[in-house]
Amino acid sequence: MTLTTPPPIDPEEEEMLVLHSEFVAAEGSEPVEETANSVDAPKVDDPPKVDDRPSERFTWTIENFSKLTRKKVYSDVFLVGGYKWRVLIFPKGNNSDHLSVYLDVADFATLPYGWSKNIQLSLAVVNQVNSDFTIRKDTQHRFNARTKDWGFTSFMPLSYLYDPSKGYLLNDTFMVEADVAVVDPPTTRFTWTIENFSRLTDKMLWSDVFFVGGCKWRVLIYPKGNNTDHLSLYLDAADSITLPDGWNRHAQFSLAMVNQIHSESTIRKDTEHRFYAHESDWGFTSFMPLSDLYDPGKGYLLNDTCIVEADVAVLEVDVKDSIPNLDGLSI
Repeated sequence: MTLTTPPPIDPEEEEMLVLHSEFVAAEGSEPVEETANSVDAPKVDDPPKVDDRPSERFTWTIENFSKLTRKKVYSDVFLVGGYKWRVLIFPKGNNSDHLSVYLDVADFATLPYGWSKNIQLSLAVVNQVNSDFTIRKDTQHRFNARTKDWGFTSFMPLSYLYDPSKGYLLNDTFMVEADVAVVDPPTTRFTWTIENFSRLTDKMLWSDVFFVGGCKWRVLIYPKGNNTDHLSLYLDAADSITLPDGWNRHAQFSLAMVNQIHSESTIRKDTEHRFYAHESDWGFTSFMPLSDLYDPGKGYLLNDTCIVEADVAVLEVDVKDSIPNLDGLSI
């Protein structure tokens, strides 16, 4: 689908999830102005294949680009995976000397509570003279009410964009492409059976390592609570110490304490988190009251054995930026 003229600009919880270790804010993330939940897409390595998934290429052609006076401009709406999307650009940069380009959920305000959609996204500024110099950046992100738009604040230098010899503005016309594909990553269940639970003396205990999405994970439990009167339960990136600088992985997961008498009383809590060096584990400090866990009549300890389940889906591990060498480009 193709749009040739820009539309008018639009006018402008549950239990706290906690990091087991000390919280340190993530580096390198930047909010989109007036949209605090949108950040620069993280840079990782090799996006999963999305062949045979719902996908669409949207092409947006903007004439008289250098004459735009609005700080930000939205494209028309297009549909992929049952959701309405649009491209958002800042022609003069989002508080940056770079062009800023994002994908936005157009109808986020009307979507039901708890909505989310995992998307593989490629944004490109087309070089209209030499396609080899088209600038394309790829990322994968789970959109939800907290992060309704996502992309690149520093997509390309404004100096290159507005240089008539570079080929990105031809007859003052600008072209941007958005390739959007729905990605539903598989979920893996890990079950951890712990015997002689009430006799454990260690403050914390780790499960065996298991693999999901090419990543090593393990469950971390505090049998007597992490400085609380509740059982504390977390998911941990098992190999965080050996991973290279700048690593990150985004996972959606649930942790459960199985009720071995009445399965409908199993306690299950869901969340998602971006794991990185300073936040290598994440979960629930107050998962369930210790009084309920250790009460033999409740069904969570049967023959002094408890069963913990972790359902994990890896949403993001990697992203590639395909950026040509712009230096020396001339027409």
